[in-house]
Amino acid sequence: MNTSLSLAPQVSTEAQLQWLQRADRTVALDIMKLINSTVEDGGVLGYEQAMSADQGVDFAAALQARIEGGHTHALLGRAPAGAACLVILSRSSMPNCRHIADLSKGVVHPDYRGSGLVARAFAEIVRLCQAKGIELLTLDVREGTRAHRLWQRFGFQTYGVLDDYARVNGVKHRGHYMAQSVQSLAQRLNLS
Repeated sequence: MNTSLSLAPQVSTEAQLQWLQRADRTVALDIMKLINSTVEDGGVLGYEQAMSADQGVDFAAALQARIEGGHTHALLGRAPAGAACLVILSRSSMPNCRHIADLSKGVVHPDYRGSGLVARAFAEIVRLCQAKGIELLTLDVREGTRAHRLWQRFGFQTYGVLDDYARVNGVKHRGHYMAQSVQSLAQRLNLS
């Protein structure tokens, strides 16, 4: 029996979630690699080909402008191997709709799917929403995808369907517009 203790530091493989303050070139590269890790399996709506480095920089610059505008928050999960997840939360800028925020670009690296990372990210989203007075979350998703099934499992319900939501290689795909109250999501995650 080996009774020696290892003095080597233990490195966590768990992703650390962080609300971005800046979307700089490092973040751009992380996002590009994350999105590209999902292109082959249709993991990100809107990207059927790999994102170039220039596209990553442009994406991050646009995201930075939205963050600076004060209505957008981006949650990035980082692990030792690189970016593990991304979700963008955009609060309505209309005075009568400030209780609503839209979730977009929900991306999880294939290596972290099924790891509980989505539930952890949703917990962070709930906490931010509660702090900011956001009461309703919306999102849109292509019908029948892994993401569509995931959002349903987390309690999002369809309130509308668009038959010509997305076109991939000339084929039309239906899209679902979904919503859930922050309170309901918090209860589902045992946060309230």
